[in-house]
Amino acid sequence: MINQSSAEAVYLEIGSRDIEDVTTCSDVDMKSANKDGRFVRKDGTPYPLPEVARS
Repeated sequence: MINQSSAEAVYLEIGSRDIEDVTTCSDVDMKSANKDGRFVRKDGTPYPLPEVARS
């Protein structure tokens, strides 16, 4: 998460951190399994890294 505004941001995460949990973000077709930490699309193809993470 990157706050690109000049305002302070607050982030609240709720979850059990169970190794079998899967996080889904339906609005951007992304999911992640906690056991491997990879982000993929619903069809399993890798989700591209943001430009900031590549440099």
